[in-house]
Amino acid sequence: MLTELKNKLHAGQKIHLKVRVTPKSGKHEISEIMKDGRIKIKLKSAPENNKANKELIELLSDFFEISRVHIMIISGITSRDKLIEIHPQ
Repeated sequence: MLTELKNKLHAGQKIHLKVRVTPKSGKHEISEIMKDGRIKIKLKSAPENNKANKELIELLSDFFEISRVHIMIISGITSRDKLIEIHPQ
C-alpha cells in the first residue's frame, strides 16, 4: 500500500493518509498498516509543543522523498488519529 501511494505521489497526484500515531514509543518508524487502513506510526517525541507532529512530518518527508513543506496535517493536530495530505513537488 505504501509503495503504491509513493508511486502516485511521484506521478504527480496528491495523496491522503489516515495515520495512528504512538508518541513516546522509543522508535521512529512506520510500523504497520492496520485492518481499517490506517497507517500506524511510532514516534520518539512527546506530544507536547508540537514535537510529535514535527517528527511525523519529518518521517513522512523522508519516506516519500519529498520536502516537508508539501506535507500538511489536515485534521487531528492534537489527536493520535490524523489525516495527512501530501502534495507532489
